Amino acid sequence: MSHRCRLLLGCLVGRAASFGFTVPAGKSECFHESAKASERLSGEWKVLKGGMMDLDVQVTSPSGDHVYAAEREMEGSFAFYTTNEGIYAVCFSNTHSAEAEKQVIAKISVGEAPDLIKLAKTEHLTPIEERIKDLHESMNAVRDMQDQMREQDEVHHKMTRSTRSRLLWFTVAEAVVLVAVSLWQILYLKSFFEIKRVV
Repeated sequence: MSHRCRLLLGCLVGRAASFGFTVPAGKSECFHESAKASERLSGEWKVLKGGMMDLDVQVTSPSGDHVYAAEREMEGSFAFYTTNEGIYAVCFSNTHSAEAEKQVIAKISVGEAPDLIKLAKTEHLTPIEERIKDLHESMNAVRDMQDQMREQDEVHHKMTRSTRSRLLWFTVAEAVVLVAVSLWQILYLKSFFEIKRVV
């Protein structure tokens, strides 16, 4: 297999996958990524549930500089080329909330796949390499669609659980009210007949 063909195959596994996590009330969650100088660091994030559904997000360079910052946002994204080699910290802060934890989904990636279309013209590719390039583009589209569907399913699942919980508590409250009213009616009728008996 040629070097260009191996490069195309390598691009099929070079993408970052989405992951979910919880940020407790008054706390922060940080993720650390190692990057070389002039490498592309990018990320996306979205709050799925919790309080006002807002977070502070900061990306800090190895030298301590804040290269990205967002305050009280529900979702966002960032992308930049690193200036220093080292560990970059991506921190999600929930310090504005005293009680509600935040459920978040995010995707962070370092580096970027080369532009295959610019890398090689069609006439320079063998039929196998052309097929690999098509597969690469198709897989990227499918993975993006899967990420979106996974986020939507997560939101719908949490909404369903929340609705079921509210219905359960409403049913319990309704049953308590019915029992209380029934007891009141029984006691009222009993006292009514006792008064009649005395008269």
